[in-house]
Amino acid sequence: MVTCAGCSCLCTDIVVKDKVFNACRRGASIFRNAENNKAKPKVDGKEVDFDTALNKAIELISNSKNLAVYGLDTVPLEAQELAIKLAEKKEAFIDDNSSFCLGDFVEMILKKEIPTTTLDEVKKNAYVIFYWGTDPYNSLSRHLSLYTYYPRAGKRQRGYEEDRFLVVVDVRKSHTAKLAKKNARFIQVNNDLELIDGFISALDGKAGNYFKDVSRIISEMKRADFNVIFGGLGLKYGLNSDYSRFLEMVNKMNEISNVYFLPAGFHANMRGFNELMFEKTGFVNRYSFREGKASKDFEFKNLILNDEIDTALIIGTDPLNSLPFEVARKLSKIKKIVIDPKNTFTARTADVVLPSAITGYDQGGTMVRSDGVRIEVEPLKEGDVSDISILKRILEGI
Repeated sequence: MVTCAGCSCLCTDIVVKDKVFNACRRGASIFRNAENNKAKPKVDGKEVDFDTALNKAIELISNSKNLAVYGLDTVPLEAQELAIKLAEKKEAFIDDNSSFCLGDFVEMILKKEIPTTTLDEVKKNAYVIFYWGTDPYNSLSRHLSLYTYYPRAGKRQRGYEEDRFLVVVDVRKSHTAKLAKKNARFIQVNNDLELIDGFISALDGKAGNYFKDVSRIISEMKRADFNVIFGGLGLKYGLNSDYSRFLEMVNKMNEISNVYFLPAGFHANMRGFNELMFEKTGFVNRYSFREGKASKDFEFKNLILNDEIDTALIIGTDPLNSLPFEVARKLSKIKKIVIDPKNTFTARTADVVLPSAITGYDQGGTMVRSDGVRIEVEPLKEGDVSDISILKRILEGI
């Protein structure tokens, strides 16, 4: 069996033979299409041998006055460590997708501002399970079956029919919300803070917003000593970077029962990058080694919009495809070195392309699951060039 690095579930039970077994649609696609659309070593759009591309990358990075290192959420910890060393050596900016994804939640967990747990404990113990602003049916396809709503394990041997209570909070009736039928509640919100205020009012013994739903959920939470909230991007943006009322609600919930929080829905090793940065700097992302601090101004898209960088080292991500058009347009005008196994949109416009390996397919290493559990990933086969070997050679060359 091999590990799928398609998302932060990091499923370890994947079997790849003539067909792919146990994987979700996204995970199966990674293994089935691993040999398709592969990147080639290139300089200025022309195919060259790997060492020529590597030497050009070293030259661009060495000559850069304001370098940004970006991406890294799909590569192993060992490669992330080398990229952080490189950024430190060049006094560069470093950031990943968590700056506009769930990095704020991970930082609160690492600072111990909110109680958390592991997916294995959720599987054995959780009764009320919130999915708030996330749709795991599509974004983390095996989350519900492996760890939360459907498993029969530990104290929850009667499964979702009697031993789990599902709460889905979203602005629309997502596919996950459609599962909320028996032992479940779906709450459609226009404003997350209104629902949070509703919970706080009810916990204070007062009638407030969403009183009927909130009262029923609090009653269910009191039946168990283990409940969990999974928060997604919908919750993050609904709170608009002000987490004080949400933290107040979780603290009040913990006065009646044990309630834990876990982020849901990000890239395979985003939490790994956040943890390494936190150990090194005390921050999880948006960091400048020249300034010695983190700032919203150092978020990758803001660096580009404000013309703060002359060169970007982009590893395992495709920002031209994912960032807003005005950012992508400016990014296309600066020097770019792309390290990626695939010929992405960004790779097609890069000054230098260095093809790398796919974690779990032709590259191994250590990755960190969304709950902080470290997973050792074994490759299905050995590839030619790993992210680790590329970054090691660049670090030695600059």
